[in-house]
Amino acid sequence: MRAVLCWLVALSLLLLQGGLNNSGAQGYPDKPVRVIVPFTPGGSTDHTGRIIAEAMSASLKQPFVVENRPGAAATIGIDLVAKSKPDGYTVGVSGVGATAIVPLLDPKLPYNPARDLEIIAGLSGVDSVFIARPELKQNSIAEVLAFAKDNPEKISYATAGVTGPSHLAMEDLSQLAKVKMLHVPFAGDVPAITGVLTGDVSIGLVAIASATPFLTDRKLKALAAGGPKRLKLLPNLPTVAEQTGFKDYAAYAWNVLVSAKGTPPDAIDKLNEAVNEAVARDDVREKLENLGLKVMPGDAKWAQNFVAAEIAKNKRIIDATGVKRE
Repeated sequence: MRAVLCWLVALSLLLLQGGLNNSGAQGYPDKPVRVIVPFTPGGSTDHTGRIIAEAMSASLKQPFVVENRPGAAATIGIDLVAKSKPDGYTVGVSGVGATAIVPLLDPKLPYNPARDLEIIAGLSGVDSVFIARPELKQNSIAEVLAFAKDNPEKISYATAGVTGPSHLAMEDLSQLAKVKMLHVPFAGDVPAITGVLTGDVSIGLVAIASATPFLTDRKLKALAAGGPKRLKLLPNLPTVAEQTGFKDYAAYAWNVLVSAKGTPPDAIDKLNEAVNEAVARDDVREKLENLGLKVMPGDAKWAQNFVAAEIAKNKRIIDATGVKRE
């Protein structure tokens, strides 16, 4: 009889533990979620993170708190995500550079996306624009490239970091045009724009989301849309491909939601569902589109396949240009 009672007590404890575990799983999230943005405030990645985090907070009834952790071409912030507890309570807004460029260039990078990150959802596609001060004599990217061809390294350009997507796109363009331009990296789009505004650099390649206020106020002028299509915000601005004849050239970026490897599947599913609910909302979509950002709906598998294809594309560009991480 005593043995039977002990067995019943043990069974009850197991069932209770199982019930608690299931309750916890069903209750995700039951506390605030950190959203690591690996760039300075004000850029396209930051805008994406804040707009979608706000909508996810409303959907999942918990605060999604944005925390900016810039530096090292966004790898500092994403490394923080990779090393976080894999419980779904720390996520990151990871862009092209930290996910699909720097890992190809730096074997000593402290994280490996395939090994250390879960790709949860697509967040935004980021339209880009080539910018300059109104005083610059050249008024198009075609004119800039023509000047650069006759004046090697006389044109300097700003981007949001070494080996970021804009840097890679500029190296690709330089090779196609057979010119030499001087790269000046900054810690994000906003500092890069400041560099152009002060005249420290000749031109910049940044997200249209970051540049729009300065273009609207005529503090900057647009030289070209990154492509592959014209910008919704600047429909009369020709793309680089239109100006140069480089038909396959396109400069753009993207952001995906990531977490540490081993994040529970139920948490990934809930986060993916919340992102898709967010970008399906008219007000969220409008906010993003008004900043030159395009939504990227799809399940986690779609996001993972998208990132894999982008890694393969960037590897081809890196092999062709020989770009290295400084």
